[in-house]
Amino acid sequence: MSATRPADILRRLEPPATPDAELLRRFATARDEAAFGELLRRHGPLVLGVCRRVTGSTPDAEDAFQAVFLVLAQKAGRLRDAGRLGNWLYG
Repeated sequence: MSATRPADILRRLEPPATPDAELLRRFATARDEAAFGELLRRHGPLVLGVCRRVTGSTPDAEDAFQAVFLVLAQKAGRLRDAGRLGNWLYG
């Protein structure tokens, strides 16, 4: 059983101060590295977990993880619904 404190759990459930769509817009228009870093912090664990489950190999999962965020960096300004970034990354 995890020793996570209730306050930590509640903090994770709070909506983020800056929505994903805004962070993505800032990265796409001004190449704001801090905005991209925040997206990586928010969504990186999910993406890495999916990559590990799909590949079954740590080196392959790390390569796939990097590829996902490289594609995101390249397509940042062209995503149809930036508010659903988590869904796009999971797909």
